[in-house]
Amino acid sequence: MGRPRLVKSATRALDVLELLAARPEAMSHGEIARALRIPKSSLTELLATLEQRHYVVREGSGTAERMRLGPAVLGLAGVLLRRTDVTRLAQPVVAALMTRTGESAALVVREGAEVVVVCKENCNQPILYSLQLGERGPVNASAGGKAILGASSAAEIEAYLALGALPRLTPRTITEPAALRREFATIARSGIAFSREEMIEGIIAMGHAVLDATGQPCAGLSVGVPKVRFTKEKERLLADALRAAAAEISAMLGWRDQPRRAAG
Repeated sequence: MGRPRLVKSATRALDVLELLAARPEAMSHGEIARALRIPKSSLTELLATLEQRHYVVREGSGTAERMRLGPAVLGLAGVLLRRTDVTRLAQPVVAALMTRTGESAALVVREGAEVVVVCKENCNQPILYSLQLGERGPVNASAGGKAILGASSAAEIEAYLALGALPRLTPRTITEPAALRREFATIARSGIAFSREEMIEGIIAMGHAVLDATGQPCAGLSVGVPKVRFTKEKERLLADALRAAAAEISAMLGWRDQPRRAAG
């Protein structure tokens, strides 16, 4: 069987919603028509239908009239977010991350001052970093945990630092708040976090945050490598693989890092 034909009116309705979602400001009837190349008469009927169902809201009147997304969109998004299981979505991506890097990979979520492994895929190397579901560790020693906070707001970072003394697991664990602030700033710029023998001596881990539909960090991906296998080439491979895997999971959760262009 071939691909089913797309319904033109449904496609146009989705184009309108995606366009309004991608623009920070409300748009006029003419702006929407020009951006999507929809005849004004057809657009008028389409917007009226969407407005009646509360998917768009009209602001102003006359030449100042503008359209923006309505509360019905938020209602649907809320249902989706409540039903979305990041662990289920991430499992095949974590498995592919392990295959691409040849090293053990995990997805962690933050619970206060700790992170918890909720998804993992161990490699089959003779020497490996073995991860267990439910395993916990302090954020300040975890690549995934540091990646989460590196993508968080300054207020969230300060709230974390106010939770109490930072535990030291190895001689390399960072426990000074000022040093962690500097590291979070570096992570914010590159997206990549490191745990250089800070959780377990002999293990270097790299991490990257996963973002939800609102752009907030909801989890952290990490890959752990025995120090004897950690080379510059391996570092570059892990950084590329982590960025790609985090972007894939974030996209499945609804995050779009750049406004999508409306179809012509």
